[in-house]
Amino acid sequence: MELKNGTLVLSATDLSNHLGCRHLTSLDLAVAHGLAKVPPSNDPAREALAARGLEHEARYLDSLSAHGLQVENLAHLRGTPAVEATVQAMRASIDVIAQGTLQQGRWAGRPDVLLRVEVPSNLGGWSYEVVDTKLAAETRAGTILQLALYSDLLAQAQGRLPERFSVVTPEGGLTVLPDRVLDYLAYYRLVRKALEQSAERDPRTANDTYPEPVPACDVCRWWQACDARWHDDDHLSLVANISRLHRRTLEDQGIRTLERLAQLPLPLPFSPRRGSREPYERLREQARIQLDGRLQKAPVHELLQPFDAEHGLARLPEPSSGDIFLDFEGDPFVPPSGREFLVGLVQADDSGELRYHTRWARTDAEERGAFEWLIDRMLDTWARHPGMHVYHYAPYEPAAIKRLMGRHATRQEEVDRLLRAERFVDLYGVVKHALRASVESYSIKKLEPFYDFERQLPLRDASAALHRVERALELGDFDAIDADLRGNVESYNQDDCRSALHLRDWLEE
Repeated sequence: MELKNGTLVLSATDLSNHLGCRHLTSLDLAVAHGLAKVPPSNDPAREALAARGLEHEARYLDSLSAHGLQVENLAHLRGTPAVEATVQAMRASIDVIAQGTLQQGRWAGRPDVLLRVEVPSNLGGWSYEVVDTKLAAETRAGTILQLALYSDLLAQAQGRLPERFSVVTPEGGLTVLPDRVLDYLAYYRLVRKALEQSAERDPRTANDTYPEPVPACDVCRWWQACDARWHDDDHLSLVANISRLHRRTLEDQGIRTLERLAQLPLPLPFSPRRGSREPYERLREQARIQLDGRLQKAPVHELLQPFDAEHGLARLPEPSSGDIFLDFEGDPFVPPSGREFLVGLVQADDSGELRYHTRWARTDAEERGAFEWLIDRMLDTWARHPGMHVYHYAPYEPAAIKRLMGRHATRQEEVDRLLRAERFVDLYGVVKHALRASVESYSIKKLEPFYDFERQLPLRDASAALHRVERALELGDFDAIDADLRGNVESYNQDDCRSALHLRDWLEE
């Protein structure tokens, strides 16, 4: 969104942003009119994701060149020169136009790739279709809207609506996912009209829209400002495990803050239009304990009643000297199908001293070796300690083990034995059914103050190190993963393993 010569120019990014968060449209409108400044961005996750996107696009362009197609890259151009160069390349029948610019009226777009097809248009015996390179394996609604806009702008440039647009993902090397443009035009026009209407609003009324928590918050540059507003307002989204439907139902009852929810009498004085009262009573209790923690300025928790013989603390087996505390580090974007690049575990040695063990995996062969080392270690420990269990937090580790078993076609019988014998213990599942805590999220990192766990490596440093490793793996630049970088990632991984151990011991008390 940019103000040019008194005209507000809208882009494909604005379209997908509006779908994800209308408040973001209001903020961008204020920025375009000079009434607000974009927050500084020093988020390593955002920066790494952007770099990965560029690298994925470069790999796709290299693959097209390798097939003998002529590629013209216009990434160095902006504004009117970029539009003119794009039209000129289209008229010249260039096979592949990378980072061209299309504009019509107040709308502009910069598609990753325009690919020539043998379908006649105003250009001649050929025309173009839009191809977008995306890291996600699934095509999201925002991507569909962007591609529909590019196709609409392209239709006006070549006098013919493209039949298809395509998304190229890194899955399996490079996977092309085509879709019919006509299937999405009505949806695109609906969202486009809504954005155009919002863009006509007074830019001084940015705060009239509310920053409703949405999935896009995870990668939004405005997140800190919105989070501060939620805390200032004591917004219902601060209640752990509350959904948007729950918030709307409570707001319909005039309940708009965590404190107000926490003070509701039980049984609740209302019945929801959809579903039962039970989930709302659980949320009321969650809000109550969060309010207690806030007032006491200390972590507060309580056990859930009544006890269930199959859930909660009852799922904790008898501790064994052979118990393993496991954590994986993985990157789904390493070609061709992702990489579990670090397997780490904490386990007591024969003297009872806790030791950290790890295996790195940069290649398929190393990943297979690390997986076999892990499974063999589990089986050997189980043979020596029949009460052994493998503890983890959330279901990622068992899912990764199944994935590696299938990918490398090895240790199938051994994994099946471990699964059938219920050797894996998900501490998140235990916590979820065992206790209620004064936290806004039940991630293990939010629970660590309850059992006084202190990490060796600050989380911000850990995040930066992880993203550097992931980028190096995606590029095949193994030399970039030096000893210091490996040490930081291992420290983070060891922290996760030891945190799971301390959490288990705290739950046992």
